[in-house]
Order: sequence, then structure tokens, then C-alpha cells
Amino acid sequence: MFAWLARFIEHHPKLHRLSLLLWRLFPPRLAGFLKGLLARKWLVGAVAVMIDENTAPVEVLLVEHSYRPRGAWGLPGGSLESTPGDPNRPSNDRSSDDVIEAALRREIMEELGIEIAVNSLLGIDAIPYVAEEPGPYRLDFYFRCAPRDGFQALRRSLDSGQTKPCSPEIKQIRFVALADLAKYDLFSTDVRFLTEDLPRHWRPARLNPTEDGTP
Repeated sequence: MFAWLARFIEHHPKLHRLSLLLWRLFPPRLAGFLKGLLARKWLVGAVAVMIDENTAPVEVLLVEHSYRPRGAWGLPGGSLESTPGDPNRPSNDRSSDDVIEAALRREIMEELGIEIAVNSLLGIDAIPYVAEEPGPYRLDFYFRCAPRDGFQALRRSLDSGQTKPCSPEIKQIRFVALADLAKYDLFSTDVRFLTEDLPRHWRPARLNPTEDGTP
């Protein structure tokens, strides 16, 4: 409703100019509150892309979500709804500079029990509509990540059952070959990223290197 009102005002020049004049009279806190009501709502997410290049074929870590009747499989991650800090305060010691990366590390640890390193940003995807979860617009940040203890250690831990889902939201954790993604009921946003965006942003390193680093 409020987003519609903002668009209505913007499309009527006289009303738009009047509202801008009035806006200058508002105290900063009131202006911030009103902007929150009038702005289009976005859900900001952080997604971990953990690709093990030392296997043939190359595999990516996927999880099965318990709460999705469709698109249950996907990349691990979470939203920034629980990000620490207060947006109404100019400084807050609890807010780190890399707040999105910190939120992603926290989500992966809380849900999967896996400590990760966030290496680089692979891409940002602005998504107006998600068939499996209609609702607010989505803005997903995809990061290339790796297990702190390495992929081999993670595989051993998964095989032994030592590493398993820590949250009722997650049913399974599994490495899946990129060539086999079509066999899984994948979340539509992750399908698009893995099949369309990832090939543009990711260049595979040498597979199965020897101990001296030569292929």
C-alpha cells in the first residue's frame, strides 16, 4: 500500500514537488521511519557457493530444505533479517564492515555446523518474483566460499555423520556434480545462478593437482 502511494506521488509532478518541500521539514528519525514505510520491500540474502574443484566431475555443496514443497534443494545461505546492529545509531561496535559475509558465516555455522571462509563475491542477483516463495523482492549476494578445514576434511566429516544439519530447516547436506543438477528439484533462483550466472563469473582452477602443484 505505502509503496503504491510513493509511486503515485512520483508520477504527479506538483504533488511530488510539494511532498519534497514537506520532507525537508521532517526530523531525521521521522524521515527515516516514513522512508521505510514508503520504500519497496526487499529481502536481502547471502548465499554460499562451495565448489570442490579437486573432484572429477566438479561438485557443489547443496542442502535440502524441509520447509519447501517445491525447490527443496539449493545452495546454503540465509537472509539478513537477524543482522546485528541498530540502523538508527551512527556507530555500533557489533556491526562489522563485512556484515553480509559475517551473516553468511553465521548462517552456515548455525544450520550446517560448518565453519567457512568467504573468499570472493561471485555475483548479485535482483529477483522480482520467485515462484516457490512469492513475496518481497529478493536481492541475493552469491559468495564463493570454502570449508575452513578444506573440502576433503568436510567430505570425511559428512561421510562419518560427524557433520550433519543443525537446524530443522535442513534435511540433508550433499555434494552434487554440476552436471547432475538437473536431477534435483532445485530452487529456481539457484538454478538460474548455477546454470547461467556461474559460468560467466567462475573460472575453474586445475583439477586434481599433484603434491608439487603441477597438474
